[in-house]
Amino acid sequence: LTGHSDKVNSVCFSPDAKLLASGSDDATIRIWDTQTGVALGQPLRGHTDWFKSVDFSPDGKLLASGSDEKTIQIWDTQTWTAVGEPLTGHGSWVRSVCFSPDGTLLASGSSDQTIRLWDPATGLAVGEPFEGHSGQVMSVSFSSDGTLLMARCADGNTAIWDITT
Repeated sequence: LTGHSDKVNSVCFSPDAKLLASGSDDATIRIWDTQTGVALGQPLRGHTDWFKSVDFSPDGKLLASGSDEKTIQIWDTQTWTAVGEPLTGHGSWVRSVCFSPDGTLLASGSSDQTIRLWDPATGLAVGEPFEGHSGQVMSVSFSSDGTLLMARCADGNTAIWDITT
């Protein structure tokens, strides 16, 4: 698949595997038809800096993106437009975004060494940031039941958070 003008940092299949989203250092997200390999429509532009992570919601209705401008944007996958204002709160690059298995939470990991949880329906932060990492949070992932959140840090350490408490 060609079309980005700079390196691709993140890719993610839609839940039905019909679409592929790719986020790039060219400050765009492209949506690809997985059957034809053709890019659909114009690239998504909302951040002014590099896209580091993209993730589809479990129902496929939303796409989240994290960028080097310290924000997260949620996109409507029917209209491919931004939903509300970018989510702010991180003090550095957003390296990873991940929806919970039921789609009620969005996690973000950042170079500021924190993880934040968000309500994708409202765009509001949920609780306080998870702190205590000794390096940039490079990747976040929920357990299949949505009760645990794992973080991989740039220093090689991992952390597992019980988000039910």
